[in-house]
Amino acid sequence: MKSPLSYQATMFDCGKTSFVDALMYLLEREEIPPQVIDYVTRVTGDCNIGVNGYMRGTSGRALAFMADWCNDYLVKAGLPIRCQALAGDEVSMRDGAPLFEGLRSGAVAVCGCNINVDHYVVMTGLDGDDVLVFDPFYEPWPPQLCTLPESGVEWVFDQPFSHNRRVSRAVLDDPDAPSYSLYATCGRDAVLLWRIDGVDAEG
Repeated sequence: MKSPLSYQATMFDCGKTSFVDALMYLLEREEIPPQVIDYVTRVTGDCNIGVNGYMRGTSGRALAFMADWCNDYLVKAGLPIRCQALAGDEVSMRDGAPLFEGLRSGAVAVCGCNINVDHYVVMTGLDGDDVLVFDPFYEPWPPQLCTLPESGVEWVFDQPFSHNRRVSRAVLDDPDAPSYSLYATCGRDAVLLWRIDGVDAEG
C-alpha cells in the first residue's frame, strides 16, 4: 500500500521530506525499512542557517551522500532503489541533460530550486512539456506566503500520491523565474532515484 506524499514539519526540513517522499512514491509502505527513514533524518539537516545553529537545512553534499548510502544499502540489504547524484549543468530540463533523461526513463528526482529561498522538491514524472512536482511546503489557497503562481506553474489539488504542482520545463530552466527555477543560490543539485526490481545488485 502506498502512502500520500507528506509535507515538511518545519521551515527547514524540505530536503529530508522530499527524499522520504521520493521513497514513498517509488515503494509500497511495507517495503520501506524504518532504519532508512531514520538515516535520512539524521544525515539531512546538515546546514546551519543564519546565526541560529539550531536552524538547519540540507546541503547538496548531504543529498549526494544519501544517494551513495542508498546504493550501498541496495547491495547489502536489497533495498530496490538505485540513485545518482547530479550537480551543475547536469541539473537541467534540456534534452539530453541527465536530470531530464532520468525523469524520462522513469526515475524520480529530489531537486534543489529557488522559491525566493533555496528549497527542495520531488519531481515524480513528465507530462508533455510539464514536470510533475510535489512541493513539501504546505500552503493554503489562495497562498498567504507567496505570490500567485506565475505563468508556467499550476497548482494541483487532487493528486496527493504524486504531485501538487505542474511546472513547465521553461520555468525550471529559467535562472530568473520567481519560483521553481533550478538555479538555487547555493548551486544546482539533484538526486535521481529509480526502482530496480529484479536487478542483480552485485552487477
